[in-house]
Amino acid sequence: MTLEELRDRMRAARIEIPEDKLEFVRRMLTDALQPIHAMDSRTVRTLEPAVTFDIERASDGHGD
Repeated sequence: MTLEELRDRMRAARIEIPEDKLEFVRRMLTDALQPIHAMDSRTVRTLEPAVTFDIERASDGHGD
């Protein structure tokens, strides 16, 4: 993660981190997110069935 990416995330989350702490936070996030970035999500099985959307049921007003 670059410092610019960190700044983008900070803006998106609407948080402020003092400039002198940014490098520390960048290294911490990079280390913390490394296992997630290395994981191939296509090989991970879900624990529950995926939610589906039934367009016919939703359009007849009985989407419950």
